[in-house]
Amino acid sequence: MSEDDRAVTKFGERSGEKQVEPRTPRSIRFFDSEWARIEEAKARGMNAAELVRHAAVSFAKGKFTAKAEAFLHDIAAQIERMFRGIYVLSTLKRDEMTREGQQEEFERIHKAAYKAQESIRNQTSAPAS
Repeated sequence: MSEDDRAVTKFGERSGEKQVEPRTPRSIRFFDSEWARIEEAKARGMNAAELVRHAAVSFAKGKFTAKAEAFLHDIAAQIERMFRGIYVLSTLKRDEMTREGQQEEFERIHKAAYKAQESIRNQTSAPAS
């Protein structure tokens, strides 16, 4: 079953049961550059139609506003700062463990962290079933 065939409520959200209201095709025009940005959603496990529906319904419900873009930018900047700090700390710890002859222990920790990261990435990028 495709993403668009999933059950929906009258607001376009998945109900998990049966289809409450059929979707009607609509025509919305986008610049090619806008559509290219929308299609980037595929990398996050969401097709373009789902993204447009989600954004439109969220905006209509007041859950998304023009201020949200600035907020999301701030969150992205904070995540970037955290990533850089974690990278510096993990590099320092790696060097310390290497000097102390704990390279194998560091490699075990590194592999476990990478495996956990891959698991999270797979869960968030795979379309929900």
